[in-house]
Amino acid sequence: MKPSRLLRPMLPVDGAPAEDEVNFVHEIKWDGYRVLADLRSSDVELVSRNGYRLNDRFPQVVDVLKKMELEAILDGEIVALNREGRVDFSLLQARRPADTYYVVFDLLSARGENLCPKPWYQRRENLEDLVPSGGATLVSPLLPGVAQDCLAFAIEQGFEGIVSKRQDSPYLPGVRSRSWLKQKLRRSLDCLLVGVRKEGNRLRSASVAAYLEDGSLMFLGNVGSGFGLEDYKFLEEAVEVIGQLPHCPCTNPPKDEGEWIWCKPVLILEVEYFELTPSRRLRHPVFLRFRFDKDPRECKIEV
Repeated sequence: MKPSRLLRPMLPVDGAPAEDEVNFVHEIKWDGYRVLADLRSSDVELVSRNGYRLNDRFPQVVDVLKKMELEAILDGEIVALNREGRVDFSLLQARRPADTYYVVFDLLSARGENLCPKPWYQRRENLEDLVPSGGATLVSPLLPGVAQDCLAFAIEQGFEGIVSKRQDSPYLPGVRSRSWLKQKLRRSLDCLLVGVRKEGNRLRSASVAAYLEDGSLMFLGNVGSGFGLEDYKFLEEAVEVIGQLPHCPCTNPPKDEGEWIWCKPVLILEVEYFELTPSRRLRHPVFLRFRFDKDPRECKIEV
C-alpha cells in the first residue's frame, strides 16, 4: 500500500474570514470528488478522502497524470462538465464518467520533499511551477478581491461556493482547520437513508437521519422532492441490497412507524433544506444527489 493511501485531505470549516482579514486567498468550491493523486511511481494512484482507490472510476485522469511524469502528491477535486461547460456532480455517478477533469489546488510533496509543513503560499508557488493547466488537469484559479466579491462571483457563475485559505497555513492531513473556511451557497446536509415510504406499490419518499455528537442517530423526516424515476428505482433496489430492519434505527422514530420500510443506515443522500424545525425535522427538504465518496459516520448534525 502506498503511503498516500494512509493520507487524508485537509478539510475546511464553515465560515467566512473577518472583514478586516487580509491574509486569506479565495478559490472556487468545486462540486466533485475530493482526490489525492500519488504520482511518485509509474503506477499513478487516485485516492478518495476515505482512502479508496479510484483509478478504475476515472481512467481518463489517470492517463493524463501518468504522462506528466511527476514525482509528487497532489490534492484536488475531480469534476465533470455538462454540455454547457458547467460543473455537474450528477455526471460523476456513471461507472466510468466521460469528460472528467482534475482540478488541483495543493501540493503535499514534490521530488521526495514533504511540503505539508510549509505555508500555503510556498506550496502554491511550487504547484504552479510543477503542474501545467491543460487537457484534463487544471490548477484551481485564485479569485481576485475580498471574500464577499468572490462569493458574488460564485453566485453569478453558478458555482457551489468558495473556499478561503490563510496564506501562512500548513497542510494538516485529515484535520478540519479554521485556516481553511468554506461558504456554500445552498444549505445542505449529508443524510443517511434509514427507510422508504410507499403508497401502494409506488415509492413516495425517503426517510433520512444523521448522527448527533453523542453517536445517536436522529430521524430528520421524509424527502419526497428532487427524485427522478431512476433515483426512485435505485432507492428501491438499494433497500433490498442494504438489508431491511424490523424497526426504525433512530432514537426518535416517527409515531406511525408501520408506514415505512426501514433499512440499515449506510446509503448517503445530500439534501437541501430551508431550516431545522423545533421538532427536529428538515423543513422543505429536496434531494440533491447520492454521495458515494463519503463515510456514513460523517453524516452529522448539530442541534
